[in-house]
Amino acid sequence: MNGAQALLHTLKARGIRYLFGLPGSTEAALLEALAETPEVEFVLGLVEPVSVAMADGYARASRQAGVVSLHTSVGALAGASMLYNSWRDGVPVVAIACHKATSLIGRMGFTTTINTPDQVRTLVKWSHQTLHASQISEETERSIHYALTAPQGPTFLFIPEDLLAAPVPETALVEPSAPVRPVRPDAETVAQMARELREARAPLFVAGAELARGGAVELAVRLAEELLLPVQWELRRQMNEVPFPADHPHFVGEYSHRHPLMGDVDVLCAVGAKMFVEFTARREPEIPGHVRLIHAHRDPFEVGKLYPTAIGVASDPAPLLTDLLEAVRALGPLSPEQRQRRAARLEAYRTAYQAARAGQAQPAAGEGRMTVQQAGALMARVLPRNAVIVDESITSQAAFFAGYTPQVGCLFRGGGGSLGWGVPAALGVQMARPEDTVVAVVGDGCFSFTPQALWTGVGHRLPVVVVVLRNDKYQAVQAGMERYKGRPVHGEAYPGIMIDRIDMCAVARGYGAHAFRAAYADEFTDALAEALKVSRSDGRPAVVDVAVR
Repeated sequence: MNGAQALLHTLKARGIRYLFGLPGSTEAALLEALAETPEVEFVLGLVEPVSVAMADGYARASRQAGVVSLHTSVGALAGASMLYNSWRDGVPVVAIACHKATSLIGRMGFTTTINTPDQVRTLVKWSHQTLHASQISEETERSIHYALTAPQGPTFLFIPEDLLAAPVPETALVEPSAPVRPVRPDAETVAQMARELREARAPLFVAGAELARGGAVELAVRLAEELLLPVQWELRRQMNEVPFPADHPHFVGEYSHRHPLMGDVDVLCAVGAKMFVEFTARREPEIPGHVRLIHAHRDPFEVGKLYPTAIGVASDPAPLLTDLLEAVRALGPLSPEQRQRRAARLEAYRTAYQAARAGQAQPAAGEGRMTVQQAGALMARVLPRNAVIVDESITSQAAFFAGYTPQVGCLFRGGGGSLGWGVPAALGVQMARPEDTVVAVVGDGCFSFTPQALWTGVGHRLPVVVVVLRNDKYQAVQAGMERYKGRPVHGEAYPGIMIDRIDMCAVARGYGAHAFRAAYADEFTDALAEALKVSRSDGRPAVVDVAVR
């Protein structure tokens, strides 16, 4: 066999079903091998960011590696914007670039650069260029293995086109590596955590997205019930999956150091959460100085990154919480006084959370643009409860989730901030979960980055519904201007804000998707219901353009 066939053999051995990508002239050997390998389906994207984001969405939803093929150095750099999202969220995307021939790389030939692997090294766990055809299988397997090993993240492998065409002996093929065993903390550290949580006067548990990815949500529920802990989600700007059920009586909203009851907290235990991913310069600490922080995360870099810990643990969440539950139970039940005090605190937190939810505006029928919050509430009425939301609503995100409460296992968000991720990621999620209703919620700015993804969705019969929250502007740019000016501003007064005059429906239809437009509440519910129906009936994506304020 040749190098391209060795590459595909290795993907097959790993159970990789899809190779996302956008080829160029260097992929000839790979395309020929793909035509002879029906077990691996090539999923063509029209631009590199679409292919990378589809691989990213597929990896998040399938819990497997998402593999993407890019074209030499220029394709690698074009796809790097979406690879940034994978890197920030720890998503196991394996990028393979079919590079120019080895005889051209050192001569600065067309589309070659000096030391291309170094140009993407800051965005991946491992970046390497294959030097011998006999190493293609080994290094492809290594790329996948490294991407899937905790802390997970993307990898990049460059393979020159002459090596893809070169002969490879079957003795050079390698088998998949066994998964690395989950990291388990030492018993004394776990016992110390148990004592701190057991004896704390006013503890608070912060659930991070790693609980969902690590299969530890139910363990967190049991710990909260055992110790009567109020539970908050990590900050939503960094939370890319739902880590604790919102309808559980111990759930009390999203973490905020400004919460009126935070002044009473003496021990904060955060598991699987990043503490924190900052958006603007902090004027005050996000963990008050009087709070003892217990922080556990599978990535040691995250523990103690910004705030010092009283106990810091680098561990996978499931084994940690399993051992912690045993250690807590070994200490015996809470005293009646402790139970009474903690139950009162939990009720106070829960009452404050429910009061905040009750104060939200209800969606109203009639003319005029809806608020984003109303749009979210209307979606909650129309969508099935287990609909999977792929969220890239950016500055509208807090308002949207004030109206729509996602379920555990039913939310994927990109925390990197490289725009255009939402629509192609939703297509990748749909490929991983074909029976589920998948809905992308994106701003009009984000939609305009990667509408080409719809073409791939049509070709592969992916019934994703895309809800475009259209406010006709780059809201984040306007918000930045308002922070700078210290007062509200009109978008029309400054360059770089307004993006009106885009016909989203015409764009969608141009790529073969269904399209609907809604200006007020009744129209929106009807359009969304029809979009769900027609997309499922013929396997094409549907776009719902909804005007919001």
